[in-house]
Amino acid sequence: MSETGPRVLIVSHHEPWPLHHGGRLRLYHFMRELTARGASVTLALPAPAAHTDHYPPGVQCVTWADVACTTADCDFLTRCFERHFGAHRRRDHWLRMNATRARFDVALLSGATMGLAARHVSVPVVWDVVDELVLTTLRTAEVEPWHRRPSIWKRGALYAAFEWRCAAHVAAAVFSATTDASYARRWLGAGAQAVAISNGVDFDYFAPQPDSAESETVLFFGALDFLPNVDAVRFFTAEVWPQLKRAHPGLRFQIVGRDPVSAVKALGRVAGVEVVGAVPDVRPYIAGSRVVVVPTRLGAGVKNKILEACALERPVVASSRALAGLTVRRGVDVWQADTPARWTATVSALVRDPNRRDLLGKAGRRWVRTAHAWADAGRRMTDLLAEVSGTSFDAMPVGSVVGSRFRASSPDAGHQAHVRPPAERADVGQFVEGEVTGCR
Repeated sequence: MSETGPRVLIVSHHEPWPLHHGGRLRLYHFMRELTARGASVTLALPAPAAHTDHYPPGVQCVTWADVACTTADCDFLTRCFERHFGAHRRRDHWLRMNATRARFDVALLSGATMGLAARHVSVPVVWDVVDELVLTTLRTAEVEPWHRRPSIWKRGALYAAFEWRCAAHVAAAVFSATTDASYARRWLGAGAQAVAISNGVDFDYFAPQPDSAESETVLFFGALDFLPNVDAVRFFTAEVWPQLKRAHPGLRFQIVGRDPVSAVKALGRVAGVEVVGAVPDVRPYIAGSRVVVVPTRLGAGVKNKILEACALERPVVASSRALAGLTVRRGVDVWQADTPARWTATVSALVRDPNRRDLLGKAGRRWVRTAHAWADAGRRMTDLLAEVSGTSFDAMPVGSVVGSRFRASSPDAGHQAHVRPPAERADVGQFVEGEVTGCR
């Protein structure tokens, strides 16, 4: 790796390994693209890294675990945010001491709750929010009883204020879907731009398995302690499955994923429903299913399960909410259903017709290969980091992702830095009150 590459600080509350969570998967691939393009990457974590052998070569890991806990002045609104999301005094102190121009050119804050850290960083900041918090909250209110909705709306107002406050300290806020980015523009104000950088899929890992024996199953997979997934399988089991089971007596509904909550486990008592739970490898279940269903009604962002099932050439039926923000052609690459009657008719048509399943599966893979390569997503994030900091990655032309307004709106407005020569660069391994935990 080049010793003169841009110095990127990534701050995260979790390691990007193992890859069983969308946020970890996203961060891992961004790190991989950054190091491949010559960046000097430092990953700051709340505890010593335990999986450095899986990281891209050259990533340096540090922790703020042993930093003295200090108190910084904050106003009433910030105290409200800290009561809701939690205060991270050690992290904030470590950032004030180390996230400076002497050590880094740009910072990437990973995750929505990391936004409060931006005010402690002295270099241009890109905040990878991923899923828009207000949109997620208001969608939850839609399916809750009326007496619970006022408290949910109040939480949504808090999240809008949170995003507005954090955006004042960042050059760009990144979301995984265009729908989320568009919604966030209502709260972010003029200080930061909302940018959509979608997720990708590993096409080698999720490659079609033509030799897999297709079973008479309809499949849902995902984390089963995640509210949108819990709601999705409960809705499908209660509103769609009885009709499907009557039309196809031999059909089974498999629910696969880690950490099923009690409400999901209870679905296993319904005839024909099998709650499998955690599995070491989800690919055989996807490849062996007749149809993958994504009946999402809540949440926001991109549904990785759609991308992965399409990559494996399995036919996918998804709700309009699950497909929001995707470039997929509905009815061509993926079929859409929202009402119970539409779900029943759509899934039944695919269960009965192997030719339709084959055509839809192939169309889905063509789409996802075109629109959701991790390399493309990683390049967009790398371009964005270069733009906000005024640095360059592998002689990359600046300005390919966002406009020149980023440079003007960042804390480095007058900093026209191509990367400093090695003699002028601080030793990134000598952090103040921090510990270097691993480097490959």
